[in-house]
Amino acid sequence: MSGSTQRLWAIGAALVVLLGTAQLTWSQDAVEVRLAPSGMLQVSRGGAELASIEINAHGANWTHAPQKGAKAEVGDLPEQAGKCFTGILPIPNTEGGSIRYTETVRTLSQGFRLEYELTMTKAMKLNGLQLSINIPVAKYAGKEVVVSQVQDDEPKLVGLPKEQPEEGRFQLWSGQGAKIELAKGTPEAITLELRAETDVIIQDLRQWEQPVFEIRFPAIMEASGHAVAAGDRYHLDITITFAGPACLKGP
Repeated sequence: MSGSTQRLWAIGAALVVLLGTAQLTWSQDAVEVRLAPSGMLQVSRGGAELASIEINAHGANWTHAPQKGAKAEVGDLPEQAGKCFTGILPIPNTEGGSIRYTETVRTLSQGFRLEYELTMTKAMKLNGLQLSINIPVAKYAGKEVVVSQVQDDEPKLVGLPKEQPEEGRFQLWSGQGAKIELAKGTPEAITLELRAETDVIIQDLRQWEQPVFEIRFPAIMEASGHAVAAGDRYHLDITITFAGPACLKGP
């Protein structure tokens, strides 16, 4: 993990997700953002999935702790402004370790704002802690991801393959990015913008029988494990807006 990524997660980051552009001729179907009981988000339009968004982690030996496995309580924010989830994400292979999280979802005129507060419950080692944007292979295979950097005039172009890569070649690209555009100029377009450059990893997860591409923003990603202490905190806030109307649904 680079120093810039550590600072970004320590003080909080802003991520703006724009689905589509004004030039696209979409139908009048609203983008639906559905909140799962854990706080994980599923984004769809016209019944077709566009993305899933989740905080997740990896315990020792890369054992995965997805947000859908978390237990959370949900409440309404004042004046119907959104939802607040308070939950525990158990981390495997850590002898009872977990991450306590508060996730706030505030509705905006064309989207919503997410805010995460993550607190480690005990000393443990994590191989990974990240925000993942997962997009379906069926909709995005054959399209491109454009990664732009602040001081680089030439953006990086990453192709999303139609065929599954050879085993072990699942990582399609890694580096620094400030703006990530998926399927630019198409009805499936998604643009991710951050306050500052941070680590970005683009992966094909079909090797693990998951038919998705992952855009990962890692706070921790260490093969030998990263030691955290009880009380260590990470903060992230994300603003997600859409080119058209959006509706928020959930528990």
